[in-house]
Amino acid sequence: MSKRTKKVGPTGWMGARYGIRIRRRVIEIDRARGRPAACPRCSTSTLGRVASGIFECRRCGTRFASNAYVFQAPPPIVRTEKEPGAGKS
Repeated sequence: MSKRTKKVGPTGWMGARYGIRIRRRVIEIDRARGRPAACPRCSTSTLGRVASGIFECRRCGTRFASNAYVFQAPPPIVRTEKEPGAGKS
């Protein structure tokens, strides 16, 4: 049995509506959501999406805020200590 939606994939239910750009965007989001995301705290691939922009680790239970559909880890915090008296002339 052949697939009916070979070109459009999961957006086959949309038919000819909404335009190709939107349908391609939806396909990209759906494919990215299926990939496992690593937890920044315990570094296991167990993050799941709870709500729009909220992800929860199934192992350690920590919740993170990120993008709406795909988890993007926050950038690391780099702290630099200023030398005493620096900037004064």
